[in-house]
Amino acid sequence: MTSGQQGFTAFLSRLQAATGADDRRAIVRLVAFPLRVNAPGGTRIYRDAPSVERDFDQIFTAKVRRAILSERPGKLFVRDQGAMIGNGELWFDQVCRGPSCSVRITAVNP
Repeated sequence: MTSGQQGFTAFLSRLQAATGADDRRAIVRLVAFPLRVNAPGGTRIYRDAPSVERDFDQIFTAKVRRAILSERPGKLFVRDQGAMIGNGELWFDQVCRGPSCSVRITAVNP
């Protein structure tokens, strides 16, 4: 397992814990901004935490939460765009801001 995959596995564990506890603030803290949300009505870009908190139920739908909770670390699909959960319901990747990098949610497909 590469260090990138280990980072993805650790991130998945944090995301699953927050999702299982319905800790919305913890989930929002795992988001990279701007966040791309590709909903049936079109794509929306969220630029900050308050806007994600406001639309949380439309972004992190029951389908997305089920995909998060049922994902297995050894089964993550990883490619140049990051790691995918489920059938593409959620994507996350290494995000760097200045000298620091961390894994964050980059796109949601509810």
